[in-house]
Amino acid sequence: MRLNTIEEKTRITRVLNSLQKYAYFETFIIFALFFSISYLINPHDICMLNSKASVLMILLTIVTLFHGFENGFLSLGIISAFMWFFYPIFPYLDFLVLLMMTLIFSEFHYFWTTKIKAAQIQSAYNTVKLDELSKAFYSLKISHDQLEKNYVIKPMSIRNSIEKIIALNKNSSSETDIDANNKLYYENFLTMLAKSFSVVSARVLYVKQDSQEKELTHKNTLVSKNSNSKTYTTEELLADTLVDKSLTKKQPIYVSDDLGTPSQQGQVSNFIAVIPSVIDEKVISLLIIDEMPFMSFNKENLTSIAILLEYFSLEILEKNRLELHDEIPIVSDKKFRYEYSRMQYLYQKFNVDSILLVLRINNELQTLRVYEKIRKMLRSLDLVTLVEYEGLYYVTLFFPLHDKSAALGYLNRLNNSLDEEKDRNFNYMTFNMKQTELFNKYITEDYNG
Repeated sequence: MRLNTIEEKTRITRVLNSLQKYAYFETFIIFALFFSISYLINPHDICMLNSKASVLMILLTIVTLFHGFENGFLSLGIISAFMWFFYPIFPYLDFLVLLMMTLIFSEFHYFWTTKIKAAQIQSAYNTVKLDELSKAFYSLKISHDQLEKNYVIKPMSIRNSIEKIIALNKNSSSETDIDANNKLYYENFLTMLAKSFSVVSARVLYVKQDSQEKELTHKNTLVSKNSNSKTYTTEELLADTLVDKSLTKKQPIYVSDDLGTPSQQGQVSNFIAVIPSVIDEKVISLLIIDEMPFMSFNKENLTSIAILLEYFSLEILEKNRLELHDEIPIVSDKKFRYEYSRMQYLYQKFNVDSILLVLRINNELQTLRVYEKIRKMLRSLDLVTLVEYEGLYYVTLFFPLHDKSAALGYLNRLNNSLDEEKDRNFNYMTFNMKQTELFNKYITEDYNG
């Protein structure tokens, strides 16, 4: 029943997208049919202005509410042309009524679609953040489990290992060739998998940084592999049965027995497991395991590897984005800068704004008290960081997908929660996403000069 419902929703979505794609053509067809039928009924009143029910108004309402301003005025242009040619005196009163209603309906369509788009973006952002936090939590759990199992022989932390890989070869890596850096990161990631999960032979397929494609294809794919892996062309890898299934289903696929338990028998592929990293519903990297000891090839290890791959891919995505689009380098908090860069992208693409609230304080003790109070009051998706510059302290709060009123409302709650009157003595400013340069100038301005 659930699958049928999903298929039905998908079919409806495709129909609606098709209607939006050919909106102008659809408008012409609707009014061509209307005027053809009305001409057959009454050629002297082709617009049916004298009928009891205003059919023309109904059609205009449907078209404008569904498609918006452009199609509404296109419809009005068609209607006015027929009024001009088929009536001895142009019915300007009827035309003005239709014009007024078109403006009202198009305004309603604009605000309605804007609200829906903002709600969809916020929902998608919340989902992405929940997914990222879940993967971070699970990677911490995996590290804890590894410590419990190996604390006598080889104490280690998976998350620390990932962070070391990201920081590895920092001095020798090229700042301009991001793809070359990613190759090194994935090679070291494979080394970590070999030490932690006994992955003897494996490779990672990942998307080129400058590729116009969003998902893995043979044209935009790069490969990192360990020394034990055989050499295959990209076309051979993507044509493999397990790889193709994993890319299609966007989920891990491995050789298994009838009960679904991992097994190395009955292989129909050159590989034993293929694990994708899916971010924003797109496969950005693919881990292909060639060889792994039988005792290590189990669901627990494969699940752990899948979570670590996604967590590692998120870390690389964050690092690459900051190398290309770091607009607030004066902020030392990498996570803060990454979220700001992500919101800047949403603002440029969808015109959905976010807000920065900056508190400027010249006393270190006051700064610490205010900062700790803010951290306790902060909501789950909001961020705060502390920037020190030239003897001044800037407590910087970031409210993703909110406007200025949300920041001022938070500031009012903060002032009411501060016990000491002297702690409320600070300057503040708010900045939206198009005021990034102004935010940088605000912090670097010499107030002590």
